[in-house]
Amino acid sequence: MTENDPNYLLDVCKGLEELRRANKDDVKQSQLEAFAGANTITSNLNKYLFTVASLLIPIIFSLISVNEIKQRLNQGDSVLIVLSLSFLFLSLIVGFIFMISEYMYFKKWLKNTERKLEKWSSSSFWPCTPPSAGDINGYLTEYNLLKSRTDEISLEMEKESSSVFLIIQGFCWLIGVVLMICTIFRQLP
Repeated sequence: MTENDPNYLLDVCKGLEELRRANKDDVKQSQLEAFAGANTITSNLNKYLFTVASLLIPIIFSLISVNEIKQRLNQGDSVLIVLSLSFLFLSLIVGFIFMISEYMYFKKWLKNTERKLEKWSSSSFWPCTPPSAGDINGYLTEYNLLKSRTDEISLEMEKESSSVFLIIQGFCWLIGVVLMICTIFRQLP
């Protein structure tokens, strides 16, 4: 087979088309991963901290409203409870901000993968007529250009979302729980 053989040139076009489709499929798979959330561990940790803080706050309020417990609390215990509740509320607020930042991250990821998908969908390397050697060179140039443009889009995207808010949420949650545990231990005989 030579460069001028029509069957060879068709095979080259077929190979380029298969590469284009594979790249397009890779982008679609990336979209699915973005939608499912590649950062599920941090999302699950956020949900756990958010849920526990949401449960602790009403429990603390209901316990400190009981007269027998109120009478046992001194001024220091009251300060610890207020601080604990404050940190747990702050944990909820920061957790909500983290959820919004995760949403924005995945929305941006989907937007970038959509841009890449548009690039790979914009052309085809499957000719209606047998190509010439010049056509193949044009197809190779176009393929390499598409590949470099989609690679540039990939470089624009952060590989993972920021975990700053999750760290702050966890820190506030931990302080709130530790202060509550300190209050409980102060009440033990």
